[in-house]
Amino acid sequence: MTDKTLHQESNLPTKESEGLQELQLSEPQSPREIIQLAIEEYKLDSLYVLYSGGKDSSCVSHFTRTEFPKYFKGNVFTNVGLGSTATRKFVVDYCHRNNVPLYMTWNVDERRSFTNLVLEHGFATKGSHRIWMGYLKFQSWFYFMRDYVRTVKGENAGFISGVRKSESKQRKDIKKYTRSPVDKNATMVFIKPFLYKDGRQLWDYFLDNKLEKTPTYEWLNRSGECYCGAYTEPWDLQMMKTHDPLAYKTIGWLTEQIKIRGTDEAKRNSMWGENKNSIEGINSQLTFDSFVADGQEIKINDDYCGESCIAQ
Repeated sequence: MTDKTLHQESNLPTKESEGLQELQLSEPQSPREIIQLAIEEYKLDSLYVLYSGGKDSSCVSHFTRTEFPKYFKGNVFTNVGLGSTATRKFVVDYCHRNNVPLYMTWNVDERRSFTNLVLEHGFATKGSHRIWMGYLKFQSWFYFMRDYVRTVKGENAGFISGVRKSESKQRKDIKKYTRSPVDKNATMVFIKPFLYKDGRQLWDYFLDNKLEKTPTYEWLNRSGECYCGAYTEPWDLQMMKTHDPLAYKTIGWLTEQIKIRGTDEAKRNSMWGENKNSIEGINSQLTFDSFVADGQEIKINDDYCGESCIAQ
């Protein structure tokens, strides 16, 4: 498979091909160029894909291991503490069937477990999303890269992300993460090879290469690797009751625990998936902007989150 696969649209009517070609040629850089330039600039010898089991991360994982087999070292899936059981099972099975190395990360600080974050802050909203992403994902990536990839394996590696500009208005016009296809955050390099791809191009690549995504997509239309509740649809909880009853019951239990032993802040945000558009709810949140490790300030950028946290 070559980079040209991304530009082959043989399944499209001829009359549409010209317009699509113009769209593709308008991309500042191709996926291959984005990765190659990052490797050269930061002298990388390894690449790890942040993998959620969704369509975007499946595409960039396939592209990276196909186009850069010498550098590709595996997928990284983060267990935040509450997510789709079906997605976790899919990720393990899919990587095993395709002989793809899989690394699982999670937050080892029990004080900042999913349950304790709920009891301290309530369920996540747009205003508090950075807290959840920072503690449950970002820190685990940092320590995985520092303590295992660099210290144990002796590699100089970068993370591959499937985020695209056209995923949402936030990521296209507002979020800092989409301003550049490569970001350096202290010791971590984040590379977004499909940053300029639109949904049509992504699905063409997904289908042409016979890729797979988590069955959670069938009812949630997202990967579901995280159920923090920051970015939800009004019907998500009802759908969860039918399709993921264990998670639904867990959210119910957490709601009761907030009433019993939650902080005042938690009680203001005691409903999963609600208050996310409330100005009062957003303004009431504390933030988690950075943490210090090895004498460096590591800034939290919640735009790195996966498909379950698409900023609408």
